[in-house]
Amino acid sequence: MRLRLFVLAGALALLSPGAARADVSPHSLLERAMAAMGGRERLGSIHTIDYVALGYRDMVEQSVRPTGPYFLDYQTIRVRRDYDADRSVIDETHAAYGGDKWWLQQTAPTTYHVLVNGDVSAISIDGGKMGYGGASYASSEEDRSDFAPERLLLRAANAADLRTLPDETMNGSAAHVLGYSLGRTACRLYLSARTGLPIAVDYVRAYPYNTFLNPWGDVDTRITYEAWNLEPGGVVYPRQWMRARMGLPDSAFSITQLHFNTPLPAQDAAIPQDIYDAHHGKAVAVDDIPLGSRGSGPPYELAPGVLQTPGGWNVEFVRQDDGIVVIEAPWSGRYAQSAFDAAVKRYGLPIKAVVTTSDSWPHIAGIRQAAADGIPIYALDLNEPILTRLLAAPHVLHPDDLARKPRAPRFHFVRTPVTIGSGANRIVVIPYRTATAERQMMVWFPQRRLLYTSDLFAPDGEGGWFTPEYLHEFLQAVARENLHPVTIFGMHYTATPFTDVVTALDKYSNSSGVPARP
Repeated sequence: MRLRLFVLAGALALLSPGAARADVSPHSLLERAMAAMGGRERLGSIHTIDYVALGYRDMVEQSVRPTGPYFLDYQTIRVRRDYDADRSVIDETHAAYGGDKWWLQQTAPTTYHVLVNGDVSAISIDGGKMGYGGASYASSEEDRSDFAPERLLLRAANAADLRTLPDETMNGSAAHVLGYSLGRTACRLYLSARTGLPIAVDYVRAYPYNTFLNPWGDVDTRITYEAWNLEPGGVVYPRQWMRARMGLPDSAFSITQLHFNTPLPAQDAAIPQDIYDAHHGKAVAVDDIPLGSRGSGPPYELAPGVLQTPGGWNVEFVRQDDGIVVIEAPWSGRYAQSAFDAAVKRYGLPIKAVVTTSDSWPHIAGIRQAAADGIPIYALDLNEPILTRLLAAPHVLHPDDLARKPRAPRFHFVRTPVTIGSGANRIVVIPYRTATAERQMMVWFPQRRLLYTSDLFAPDGEGGWFTPEYLHEFLQAVARENLHPVTIFGMHYTATPFTDVVTALDKYSNSSGVPARP
């Protein structure tokens, strides 16, 4: 959090005319930095790059705790990028939590083959058919290109608003600081006062096409460059990059192979024409995804007055005598607003409450909209810090309703089971309080014998469930609360007999050759 405040303060300083220093020329500092990296001419002559790196990503957005420790996605990555043609080929492997079925016997990593041509990406997973990769891959590649060491100084030198800022201490060393902009992206570059080499760059950018980052508005990022190495041809290059976002660790990579100006054949980077034609210039922002997108079918009632709207993340409407309770506000503020509007249209009653049952970033993305609409929000007590942080996140680059008209949220933090409403559709919101479901809650319909399980588990697409441990914790919580559900449903699955998961866990436990845990 301290880093987040520091970077945002730095972004504001970039906009402050009083921060500039007249005693040092920003271009002279950049020329010194370029000389330290091998010279402007050498950097400017790099037209393609081909590197292999090993590293990991902290899966901050969906780990058990927002403050860590985090699930880790161990990666190898090969990037081949042609700057002149604006195209890239990215081959990645993902292992551990980032791999497929990490809870079983993982014998090989999951592989991604990604092509990026300008604003269009295509992806093949584990050698499967190539499909559209979404606009977020193109956005990620834009980041990589803008702040790649070989381009970093040249891009800063071309900025119309390049200026010096007061010197600072960075990682225990004196640093000269430059401010500049890339379009609407405010940047802050740190150069070693001793060697001239870049130490780090901070930048603030919105990610309207990225499901995980879009809810946070103006996202501050810091990339730190280390492990400087003299490469063949005379370029001095950092072979280790570390990235932090919003004051939290994001990723770290070390380059093991590096080549400049190796040709990238056009056929290697060619996106299938039908994919390119269908998506070039037509990227859909997360805020513009319609209600029900990627769902399993149209909305339907699990019981009278209990409606499930399938989607990438399911949303439920619960009609009670005095209003509607909406379970979940996922994906984005506009998606949540579409859900609220659909609930009112369906049942002709006002929204009386929103229940958010998890802390994963896509799950809480629409809570800013609920706050902007003045709707009471029921959330787990342990999720108060992350929800407070989400509501405080700046949204200057792409303002949402809460940014345009700020108002205090109407939170009800759940510590013990809480009842909402009365009658046939009375619900009880119940914290799980288990190991992996520490930040999630169930929603129990006593008279319907329906139980909403949040995002704790879901079908794995192959007749099983993700994961047996999650089923085990769910059944523990059901027994602890003395619940007797007939039907369960969740954020990623529809109405299912409760006995299905009991049978699945028994089968899994008995197949292991050791007694099942009580």
